[in-house]
Amino acid sequence: MFKLHPLFKLRTEVTPGIIALLQGTVLGTKGAKYKHLDTSKRIYEADNPLFLSVERREKTLGNATFCRRGEHWYIRYFAFQSSLQRAENGKSKQKKNSILKQELNSFFQQVLKGNGTQKPISSLYAYIDPKNDRSKWMSEDFGFKTISHVATQSFSRINPKKSNRLKICTNWNEIAPIIRAFYGDNQYYFETHCSKPPFYVLKNDEQEIIAITRVIVVNWKIERLPGRMGGFLTKAIPFIPFLRKLIRPNKHQFLAPEIAWAKRNDPKIFSELFESVLADNDLNLMLWWTDIKNPLYQQVKDKTNWGILHHLIGVSEVDVVQLKSDSHQAENQQAIFVSAHDMV
Repeated sequence: MFKLHPLFKLRTEVTPGIIALLQGTVLGTKGAKYKHLDTSKRIYEADNPLFLSVERREKTLGNATFCRRGEHWYIRYFAFQSSLQRAENGKSKQKKNSILKQELNSFFQQVLKGNGTQKPISSLYAYIDPKNDRSKWMSEDFGFKTISHVATQSFSRINPKKSNRLKICTNWNEIAPIIRAFYGDNQYYFETHCSKPPFYVLKNDEQEIIAITRVIVVNWKIERLPGRMGGFLTKAIPFIPFLRKLIRPNKHQFLAPEIAWAKRNDPKIFSELFESVLADNDLNLMLWWTDIKNPLYQQVKDKTNWGILHHLIGVSEVDVVQLKSDSHQAENQQAIFVSAHDMV
């Protein structure tokens, strides 16, 4: 279906070589550095995946994993050994990069324009750290344009308290109208992950749902925290009693919300929901990835006590980048729907 160089292999099933490559990948170059510890599980949860790999002598040297979501394809993983990438100082390794760059660019264009039995699609999109030189390589060399920005917002509590209004909901149809009304107009909205129960809800005395979230448990190994003090904090935190409840560098476990909604975007209801969910899971930290234009985030960001970790590391942003066949791409005015599964 696709025209590929002999070094490139295309599959719909993951291989042990791809998993090994991704498990060994350290994410980030400046500021935060971390590894995903759940890769061998998450990769099997990818929706409608397509794996494009660079292989030589039965060894996987690089991989791009695409989640095919109708007319939009999300680039779920994009990992290549350093010998195949642009040097970190920005100078191209032309001999090593030329085939990789040409073949990836050719594949992207074949996907966009359609090839064989595959129909044309509207766009490819991904999330990249603007401080990460290797991620920028993808954007700069292949013509991806920034269309929005996603905040990485921490919410932490040393001793979270559970509200008696917190309930477990197992029926997607009970909350679907609320979620669709709030997120349905977001670009790249899809329901594969966010529709899987259980869901956490807050109900008032009249048993009306006033807040909703769905969370996943995430495990990372943190090599360096973000910020100017990140290196020092990573080494010091295990010896600081109240902080080591929040960050455990060798196996950092936290919650990530797939969806979050609070009636009238009320900061107090929002905070009650997040703190209660932390308490119910006996954890102390959430990382919430959300488009900075999300109206809930806009209302709560300056009116919420985000916790001590927020004061230490602040909020970092990643770029949402998009490649379309139409070269005239502008920053998107719609909020982007961000799935936690796509970030972990």
